Amino acid sequence: MSGKKNTSNNKIFFDKTATLFYLSGIYLIIFITTLIGRKNTLCLGKFSGNILYIFSSRTRNKILHNLELAYNHKIIPKEKNQLAKKVLQNFGKNWAELFFCAGPSKKRSWEEISVEGIENLDAALKSEKGIIAISAHIGNYALIGTILSSLGYDFCTVVRDLKTKAGSMAYHKSRRLIELPSIPTFPEKQFYKNALKILRNNGALCLISDENKRHGGIFVDFFGRNASTAPGPAGLALRTGAKIIPVFMIRNSDDSQKIVIEKEINWKKTDDPEKDIKNITAGFTAVIEKYVRTYPDQWLWTNFRWRTQPEGQSDGAKIKKKISFKNLKKKIKKSF
Repeated sequence: MSGKKNTSNNKIFFDKTATLFYLSGIYLIIFITTLIGRKNTLCLGKFSGNILYIFSSRTRNKILHNLELAYNHKIIPKEKNQLAKKVLQNFGKNWAELFFCAGPSKKRSWEEISVEGIENLDAALKSEKGIIAISAHIGNYALIGTILSSLGYDFCTVVRDLKTKAGSMAYHKSRRLIELPSIPTFPEKQFYKNALKILRNNGALCLISDENKRHGGIFVDFFGRNASTAPGPAGLALRTGAKIIPVFMIRNSDDSQKIVIEKEINWKKTDDPEKDIKNITAGFTAVIEKYVRTYPDQWLWTNFRWRTQPEGQSDGAKIKKKISFKNLKKKIKKSF
């Protein structure tokens, strides 16, 4: 018993220490970005993206590999490398700006983000069945819920907590700092209970729906290839009658930002739920593809979007990890 108790106490101590470490880092970066201002913060973010491009070969190769698949090997190497570099520059800008928007100047910075298509949101709310807002890892998507909530909309973003308790606690604190209303996907039963409550109260539920779904996904077309996509948004829409509206955050050439709210995706319910789910999923995935094609440097190309296929896992859609170090450790263990 004492051994288990000591293990438990050690884990609690480790979680608290790790959380304190994460939070200290977060507050330090917020302090730095506040001190240097938004313009210099974006320069710092861009510089960080350049460093990541140069020194993180795996991240760079992921992006290059996915660009090859998306453009069917028709993109020339020079353009591909330039695009990959811009992707990481924007990635750095987005993260740096998130820290800035968590500081004392956040309210002023939020006012500089414009919103296009707000009438589409208002029109969908008239149905009083709630809204499922479909978004993607384009631009500073984490601020969509923050901005629309600040305008008085009941807008809640679905988030996936990190694997470690300390990481999840720090992530939760970060969401509070940018004033992002959110609900976690775990535990699953509680998530669906919360999601249904939001929709039944005519609120908006934002789901980031552009990642590969390893298990239980619906295969729809994305850049001319099968892409396993989460059926959750379509399933919720069928169950509640909620309107589906694509919403994206775009960074302009002058580094100002705008939220673009599209018109609702039209779909008709039939006697075949599986067909309905696939049609709805294909519909919003097509809109996501349109935005990725329009703003390719603003989408995060690090997800192995085509990894899962109807016949199983596609080795060609994922770069292989370097396992030489792991093999070396195995050889050392065998020698003893």
